[in-house]
Amino acid sequence: MQLIRRKFFGLSLVTLMLLSVFSVTAAETQPKTVHVRINVAHRGNSSVAPENTLAAYRSAIEAGADGAECDVYRSADGVVFLSHDRLPKRTMGDGDLTTMPFEQIRQFDAGSWKGERFKGEKVPSLDEYLQLLKDSTCHPVVEIKQTGIEANVLKSIRKNGMTNVTTIIAFNEGVVQEIRRLEPSICVAWLYSENLKDKGTAEENAERLADLFIERCRKLDVAVIDLAHHLLSPKLVKSLQAANIHVWTWTVNDEAAMKRYLDWGVESITTDKPALLSTVLKERKP
Repeated sequence: MQLIRRKFFGLSLVTLMLLSVFSVTAAETQPKTVHVRINVAHRGNSSVAPENTLAAYRSAIEAGADGAECDVYRSADGVVFLSHDRLPKRTMGDGDLTTMPFEQIRQFDAGSWKGERFKGEKVPSLDEYLQLLKDSTCHPVVEIKQTGIEANVLKSIRKNGMTNVTTIIAFNEGVVQEIRRLEPSICVAWLYSENLKDKGTAEENAERLADLFIERCRKLDVAVIDLAHHLLSPKLVKSLQAANIHVWTWTVNDEAAMKRYLDWGVESITTDKPALLSTVLKERKP
């Protein structure tokens, strides 16, 4: 009987190990959601209207963008709101927005710095941004700037019924992993930038960067990488695509550069000038 128990225990252990390996492999090979968002308006149409405001997103829709990027934090009372800067001195005033209740944040004038006609523009909540885009052909691209708010962001996206059209982007690897854990069906892209000073050209760094990105994307379980445009080269894009990694880039405002990156196979361009990119894309059509 003791021998039988040992054999049974050994078989059970082997079975559990095989099931564990199968589960991990199945999770890693599960198809990931990847959206087509060729023209992404950076913080809205930020070349025309004040960034991260509803005015900028209305303008992005009018400019023909099919994606509109925003930056989000959480207020002291739990409201997810739009702002690129936690400390808003550059555009609005003094203080730390994440320590304020949302109603206090709403007292800031988020528009005057861009022009008198935008005076009184308010800091919008994530819900307001989502509701504005909901009935348009311009889809949400949400950059999470603050750790620990992933569940709050997903709650708003789910509440507005936009899980299937929203892309989450983040530099922080922990944020990317937490979003993948909480909502495996949503499209997630890892943001990356690096100073190549004293390291050579983008082309000279292509092999090193490709190895880094492929290894990191597999670790993070993502199929999209969103790169600072100065890192791009034809060799890098080709290597990443061969590894089934979709390449997005930011922030590109030059027409010649837009055409060059599209020629290389970059699938999404984030720009302050979505109207210009719309024109470039129309001219490329047969």
